[in-house]
Amino acid sequence: MLELTVNAKSPGAITAAFRRMHEMVITGAVERGAAFHLVLGPGIYRESIRYNMSNPLIMESAQGAASDCIIQADNCEAFHKGRENRSIFFFGPNATNVTLRNFTVENTHLKSVEVENTKPDSAEAFVWDNRSGTLKAEGMTFIGRQNTIFVRGFSWFLGCRVEGDTDIVYGEPDLSVLEDCAIHVREDNRGDYNGFAVKSRTDAGRKGFVFTGCSFTGEKRKKSSLYVYRTAGLGKASTGKDFDNAAFINCRVSESFSPEFEWDDDMELDIYPRGNAESGLREYGTKTLLEAGGEQPADTSRRNVKSYTLTDDDYFRMYASRYLIFGGTPLSSRLE
Repeated sequence: MLELTVNAKSPGAITAAFRRMHEMVITGAVERGAAFHLVLGPGIYRESIRYNMSNPLIMESAQGAASDCIIQADNCEAFHKGRENRSIFFFGPNATNVTLRNFTVENTHLKSVEVENTKPDSAEAFVWDNRSGTLKAEGMTFIGRQNTIFVRGFSWFLGCRVEGDTDIVYGEPDLSVLEDCAIHVREDNRGDYNGFAVKSRTDAGRKGFVFTGCSFTGEKRKKSSLYVYRTAGLGKASTGKDFDNAAFINCRVSESFSPEFEWDDDMELDIYPRGNAESGLREYGTKTLLEAGGEQPADTSRRNVKSYTLTDDDYFRMYASRYLIFGGTPLSSRLE
């Protein structure tokens, strides 16, 4: 494994390091399959970065604290079209095995269009646009507003923090596991708008998002509401696309969130498929975080009618361990 160290005082330091890696591979200075270890010195790296090499990558901060090492820029769809161009950190389809540890990725863009949610204000902090490789992100912080994290394929976020105001974690995952993560719905810089934490548009037969041991907190609105999940309303059996596949296992949810849990525009949009043990919207062991402090078992009686509460048998058969959740997917190779 080849180790490189970069310094935040050098403009475009990470982009330059990726360019150097690419040059070493194409010139034969290192083997084509060589793994790279990139160590980030403390400070703020003001750049947007892209990685689309097949070489395995470990990237981490030197000091081991996400707050000490920040990759930061202001970007959005109105500035640069497409996720590849509007995000701050983008991984393309050629990536294989990537590990990220203990740094922050922040898109500082402030929303400007005065309607609920618009494409020009899409501003991802992080994009894993990859179907065949695997990502493990540990101890990371991701900050944005609309569309903070987008994922495809296979990813595992462990002990991370994600902040935003709309579709904070979204995408088209085969399996994306968020374990012991903190998802925080921040205020909308434009005013009193609904806040949404998760949106899934998964192909049929895929596990989609699995949140296990996560906390969902949010800054209350005066008149609007906070929702853990919102549908795109596009899923259909005939297409096998855009399924609302997301499982919430032993999560803690602030009582600031709507007890309906899932938003479907007052049933104007269809949540598909109806929740069951293996697909759709499902939950188990949810606790409510009380504003006065402490927690209690959640009252699920007011959940959206399309959601499903897993039985104990469902849980112990499919969700009680990493091995059960990751089983049969490329993420199994990440288990140590």
